[in-house]
Amino acid sequence: MKKHRRKILAALALLLLLVAGAAVGAHWWVGKQTEPAALVKQLEKSLNCRAEITSAKVNLFAFPATLEVTGLRLLPRDAENDKPLKDRKPPKKVETVLVIPSLTSDINLPALLSREVRIGSLILTGVEAATIRKKNGENTLATLIGKPPEPPKDPNAPPAPAVEPEPDKPFAAALTLAKLQRAKLSVRNEKKKQLIEISDLNLSLTNLSYASALPGTPPPPPTPGALPSVVESSLHLTSTDLKDQRQQMDITIGVRSTLPPLQQAAAADGTTLDLTFKAGSYLDRIPTLEKLAIKLGKLKDQIGLDLTSFPVSGRLERDTSVKARMIKGLLVFEEDTNFNFDTCRIKIKQGSTFNPDDQSHEFQGIFAANEKVSQEAIAGVEAYLKTKGESLGPIIRETVLKKLINEKGLLTIPFTSNEDIGRPEVNLSRSFEKAITDGLTDAAKELLKDTLKGGDGLQGLIDSLGK
Repeated sequence: MKKHRRKILAALALLLLLVAGAAVGAHWWVGKQTEPAALVKQLEKSLNCRAEITSAKVNLFAFPATLEVTGLRLLPRDAENDKPLKDRKPPKKVETVLVIPSLTSDINLPALLSREVRIGSLILTGVEAATIRKKNGENTLATLIGKPPEPPKDPNAPPAPAVEPEPDKPFAAALTLAKLQRAKLSVRNEKKKQLIEISDLNLSLTNLSYASALPGTPPPPPTPGALPSVVESSLHLTSTDLKDQRQQMDITIGVRSTLPPLQQAAAADGTTLDLTFKAGSYLDRIPTLEKLAIKLGKLKDQIGLDLTSFPVSGRLERDTSVKARMIKGLLVFEEDTNFNFDTCRIKIKQGSTFNPDDQSHEFQGIFAANEKVSQEAIAGVEAYLKTKGESLGPIIRETVLKKLINEKGLLTIPFTSNEDIGRPEVNLSRSFEKAITDGLTDAAKELLKDTLKGGDGLQGLIDSLGK
């Protein structure tokens, strides 16, 4: 009995030794594959870039396995790509670059055997990216992380043998937590002569999951009790016109978005968005307001409403929250949203929509000028009415102006805005046009009453027509 026991113990010891040896061997092999030189080679083989890595360390003995990378830089491909790392010259100053000073991650290795990628955490710190959007539409950063150029083909080489494609297999991936910390991004648009800079970018993604299915079969249902995915972000964005160095935007944004479990697209139905524009954010030449100003300019000859000081820019006086939900590919405003600028007030009504795919929108809104602009507009109408006679002026003032001024004495203008949000089509709402029409109709009625009572309204009308 003791003899058999010794054999069993010896076999177990040998098995443990083999397992330990295999683990050490696997750790050594993986370590070799994750050395900076090996990673650089793999990156440059997969992407259209020149890569640099300061250090990389993997630990298979931890559970889950961990990976740490420092000093990762992706630069435009150049003549140095064909040389060994030790022989490469330092890169010249480049305008397109992706820098990741620190990357840490962990992964569940046993799950890989079941074609599942399960990452517990992925932390990127201090990321910096710079790109140029050229006049032909090319994005240099997208080119950098795109496919590398195909090597020249040898015309004398025999044709490659046909390879049967592997059958599709289900695949799943899950990420418990991903963080982007203190990131920066700059985009120079050569066509628009515009520089957009994003700083203090922090991004957190939790409970992201993906599951593929075989062709012709529905995707697997969410796991019972699966948590929704949550995306949270904050950033500071500035935009500068490079032609005259005029600041176009200076805004601070906070975003929280919730996706139902196992959705395969960020814009899936059911996605909720809670976006906050911080107080102090500045927007210059808001496209919808510019077009609205043009429309209102036509009212000068009609009722004397002169809005030459119409505001198209503004700085937010308080935090502004936008709550929306994705429905059939459209972000739908779930409640009225009030933008309180120092120059005006803008309300976007509940039910307004925005399409993230083509940047189109359908907004119903109300513009309210601030006190200064309202007083100037009213004074302009008053001056215009004085040219229309002593009777006609006061009547139009009482019938038309009262329909355009709210209880706070501010000029209010309902409008609609649609098409491309950067180049919108803006129209005065029917209710606004009806207010003017009804006001002028009421003015005519009052003028007629005044005439029948023996007043000088008829003479005022004759005088106005003669001018």
